[in-house]
Amino acid sequence: MVDLQIQQQFGRIGLNITPFQYNLTITPADLEVQQRPAEISLEQPAATIEIDNTPARESLGYYGIAAEQRVFDQEAKSTVDAGISRRVNEGEQFADLTKKVSVAKIVSQDAEPRQKELQIACTQPIQISVKNYPVNFQVNIGGVSVNARFGSVHGDSQYGSVHSFMEQNPYIKFHTVGAIYDVQK
Repeated sequence: MVDLQIQQQFGRIGLNITPFQYNLTITPADLEVQQRPAEISLEQPAATIEIDNTPARESLGYYGIAAEQRVFDQEAKSTVDAGISRRVNEGEQFADLTKKVSVAKIVSQDAEPRQKELQIACTQPIQISVKNYPVNFQVNIGGVSVNARFGSVHGDSQYGSVHSFMEQNPYIKFHTVGAIYDVQK
């Protein structure tokens, strides 16, 4: 007996797939703003004030050492002159016998209180001098500085691909097993 054996293999398709690739490189834009403030420097030396109240004080009778010395000298001279003139006047009165004035009367005349003198006078003003100094200044103007860098976009793409190939070939095989003649009988 003859048996027919059929052996079949299906075909198989293989695929080589290269996927689509897309690389995107992005460099962001950069904007840098720097602001420098304005600088102002001012310098002014202090004003000097000179106050001289010496003439005003001297007109009121308050003297410094040198002025006091001058006043004492002047008063001493006038006192000496007044004393000499009084003694001369007394001597003349004693010498004039025609008037017949007594010694007590001559001496008492000089002992009488003198009348006070009142004088209205202007006082000297206080002298004030002021020296101003100008203002010195320096100005550094500020500003704004801008540093800009543009961004960029760079793309690389690689197309994908699909390649097919026969991974397993199809076939059908027929064989016969056994003999056509029966030999055993």
